[in-house]
Amino acid sequence: MVLDITDRLGIRTGRYVAPAGLAAIVLGAALFVLPPHSTLAAIALGLAGGAAFALGTARRAHGRWWALVAGLISAALLFAALTVAGRGLALHAFGHTETCTVTDRVMIETGARYHHYGFVHTLACGGETLTIRTDPGDRVPVGTAVTILTSDVLEPDFADRHPLLFEVPAVLGSIALTVVLVRRSVRSAS
Repeated sequence: MVLDITDRLGIRTGRYVAPAGLAAIVLGAALFVLPPHSTLAAIALGLAGGAAFALGTARRAHGRWWALVAGLISAALLFAALTVAGRGLALHAFGHTETCTVTDRVMIETGARYHHYGFVHTLACGGETLTIRTDPGDRVPVGTAVTILTSDVLEPDFADRHPLLFEVPAVLGSIALTVVLVRRSVRSAS
């Protein structure tokens, strides 16, 4: 089955659009992880990159529908892995661990339209005070000693939220899936 939109694109388009889509996904993930944090720009780049990657992959595979679907799924998994696991990997790579004590925990309303709440934890780490925002499932009682990952560039976070045992395979698996998809679409184009 040939997709109409890929018929309108030339074969060279697939060669340029798919890598440009991957670059947009990586750039969007970097905007999400590194300062200045821009969630809306990161999501917009991730969506545009995912669409470009999927269209480029489908074009390289002569417009087969499975290449479009696989490209969308692969792009979404890659963006998710690079944003969620990428933050933890960046904290592990460029930061250090500290043991701190939770001195205060405040429940806050985070959604104006929908009822949702989160927690702001205040931590005493040596001579400095840090704050960490979390979802309701990650609340820590006051007085608890916790290990945090902190960096000069990235915002601190609880170390148990970023286990390397899960984050490294998530990133490597999403990269491997993307490589397999690109190789398969290139083989289909030959």
